[in-house]
Amino acid sequence: MLAHRYAALLAGKEGLPLEFSSAGLAASPDIPQPPIVAQLLAKEGVPPYTHVPVPLTAELAAGADLILGMTRAHKAGIISSFPGEEKKTFTLLEYAGLGSGDIADPFGLDDVFYFTIFKAIKSAVTASLERLKKEVQ
Repeated sequence: MLAHRYAALLAGKEGLPLEFSSAGLAASPDIPQPPIVAQLLAKEGVPPYTHVPVPLTAELAAGADLILGMTRAHKAGIISSFPGEEKKTFTLLEYAGLGSGDIADPFGLDDVFYFTIFKAIKSAVTASLERLKKEVQ
């Protein structure tokens, strides 16, 4: 969610014709978004929004031009569930050219972990958008 909303904000500021969405392998509408997520995004200029977690489906995966997971386990799970989407599936750090590591899920942890994770997400999203700009042009 942090990566999705932040990427949409940056792309919008640059007038890039890109659409973003979020979905997860274990997403459920019953999982509440921690308040810190909206607070961090609001500080960056993301307008208020309503978020309901959505599971990744075959239809969503097939309709995406690019699928980015936060961890290598997410990437492996996506490829395992949707093998036809392997060529367009990466971790965020991998696609950004920042290595093959993971961006940990801070869910359930103290707010300080969200600050740290968001810093990594912002760097990776910025680098990913630079790559996308080159690919779109």
